[in-house]
Parts: sequence; C-alpha cells; structure tokens
Amino acid sequence: MNDSFEVTQAKKIKVNENIINYLNSDYIYIPLIKGMKLHKGNELSLLKNDLVLKGSEYDIYTPVSGTIKAIDEDIYINNEPIKAIAIENNFKEEVKTLKSATKYIDDLDPKKVLELIDKYNILNIPINPKAKTLVISGIEVDPFERNNTFIINNYSSKILETIDALINIFHFEKTYFCVTDSNSEVVYNLTSNIGTYPNISLKVLNNSYTLGFESVLINKLLTKKELKWKYNYLTCEDVLNIYRILKRDNPISEKLITLGGNALEETKVLQVKLGTKVGDIIKNNAEIISDKYLVVQNGLINGTVLKELNNIVTMDTRSIFLNTKDTRKEKKCINCGLCMFKCPVGLNPKLIKMGKGDKSKCIHCGACTYVCPSLINFKKYLGEEHE
Repeated sequence: MNDSFEVTQAKKIKVNENIINYLNSDYIYIPLIKGMKLHKGNELSLLKNDLVLKGSEYDIYTPVSGTIKAIDEDIYINNEPIKAIAIENNFKEEVKTLKSATKYIDDLDPKKVLELIDKYNILNIPINPKAKTLVISGIEVDPFERNNTFIINNYSSKILETIDALINIFHFEKTYFCVTDSNSEVVYNLTSNIGTYPNISLKVLNNSYTLGFESVLINKLLTKKELKWKYNYLTCEDVLNIYRILKRDNPISEKLITLGGNALEETKVLQVKLGTKVGDIIKNNAEIISDKYLVVQNGLINGTVLKELNNIVTMDTRSIFLNTKDTRKEKKCINCGLCMFKCPVGLNPKLIKMGKGDKSKCIHCGACTYVCPSLINFKKYLGEEHE
C-alpha cells in the first residue's frame, strides 16, 4: 500500500491573502435540537452570547444581538431539513457585560478547563486528561482549503501559548505539532516562534493528501507504545477555540471557512457567524465567473454537494466550493490497482464496488475516486451521498 500522493492543482489556485470578515448577514439561524428547550429567561430581544437553548449536556448561545423573528422550517444542515430559530441581526454586537480576560490560562486547573470545553461544546471528542500524548494538526483536510494555513499565520502566538498551557495543565509527556512541507510560510512562522516552547515538537511531514485525516496522521506519527499510552488529537481551530473560551469564558460565535472553486475568481478565507446561510455567503462574497456550478461543502475531493443554499454554517463547516460539474463519463475499469494502492486504510474499492469486501474501515477521503483513470465514482459504493 502506498497512500502518498500530492494534489498539485491545489498549489495553483489564486488565494486572497487576507481574512475577510462577513459578519453582517441579516439573519442567523439556531438549530432547534431535539431535547433542548428554549431558555425561559429569553425575551424576543437578545444580546450577543445570550443563552437561547438549554440542554442536558450543553447549551446554545446566540452569536449576534438582535430579535427572535420566527421558527424557520426551511433550514438545512448537511442537506438534512431542520427547524431553526431565526434571529434578525441588529449589527450592534451588544453584550450584557464584557468579561475581563484571564491573564494566564496555564494557571487554570484541569477541572475548570474541562468544564469550559464541555459548557461550550467546542470539541467532538473531549480531552482525555489521562492520555500522555497530545497531537496538534495544522494540516488541511482538503488540499484546496486554507483554514489551518490562515489560522497558523494569523494566530500562531495564541496557538502556541494554548498548547503550552494544555501541556502544563494536563502534564502531557509528548506533544507533536504537525504541518506539511508544502507551505513554507507556515513552516517558517512556527520554526521562528516555537523555540520558546521546548515541550512542543514540530513535525514537518512530506505533503500528502489524507494526512489531514486523524486516523492517517496518527498511524504515521505515533509508535505502538505511544498509541498504547492513549493520545489527544486537536486541530489548529480546536486550539484557537480553546484559547478563546479559556481567556473570556464566552461561547464561540464565529469561525473561518474557505470559499473557493473554479467557478470563482479567487479563493478566500472568510470569518463568518455560526448559523449563517450558505446562500448569503455566496451572494455577498463570491465573484462568480461561471454560472454552471455545483456547491460543495467541506472539500472538493471528499465533500458533499449541497442541494439547498439554505444549509447553514455549523462548527463542522470547513469550506464552500463553487465548482463546475465534471461532465466526463465513467469508463470500464482497467485494473490498474491505483484505488487500492492509494487507499490510506488498505481497502480494495474495486471489490467493494462489486459488492464484496468490508467497507467499515473507510474514512470517506475520496482518494480512490480522485486517482481513478477510468473516472469511476467509488463514493457511490462506499455509502456516501457525495457526487
């Protein structure tokens, strides 16, 4: 198995060098999640960071100040219809009180850190305080995305400070900060600043698609002994979010996303409010050069084609691409074996296409479809709805 390959086209895209703020959507939508209740203390008018929905495990807060207008039943998350609270933005960013920042986050005790992470629900998998190893990924999941690059280049001091604080708070024995050699600016940035943090080991890896997937990176990076010790895995965005909640004890209201694709003049990295409609983002930020495109969320190689522009941004949204549809036809398999050789988890996609083989280990990276010279869309046979 040789799962290493570089997506060279990603290097050629034109990228705006600045983070562009798009924080002024007229409406923000908060999903009505089953089991959560509308907070009784809320009136129609809301201040930013007000509690809106209360749940047994975590709560949801409003990312803007404004007014509750309606319950909208025409909203989607990952193409799934949901009901959502529509909040009309008053663009004032009003808050009850501006909390003072914690001066030294490494003075916080482990219990307080875990409580804040749970309170604001910023990690899909909670930190395991008993693990001995911490892995930070600065590698893009999709090579056409630029979120981690912009996070490192704009917030490296905050990220390194937070990683060092986590090491001191939880007493991790080994910490790896992983990037690839494809972005010299990121490598230079970290190399220049990481010297004051001797407990953080910078790992510069050969650029290869799928390294942005946790299971692939972990298997390449950690020894069997380190795997036995258990590990915590965080992305740069996770670390930045941890920094923000530890500093201010406020919910996360914004995130970075990549807006790109070959139907656009250039790729941009936007800072947007959670709960913003994809359609609003495109309307106000996309310089479209071709009107025959698909809207793809979270990666050009393994992303999902959005069927509705009323899908909204969540914490899991990484990117939105406007890309022209590939009209080339699938051809007969030539038995080249590329799909199997490039699969990072050792599957044989051809067998799965034939209804044989175990697809439970598939990480849905889309590598098999991407490398296939016969243009076979293996995603259809791997239980994915991507096109």
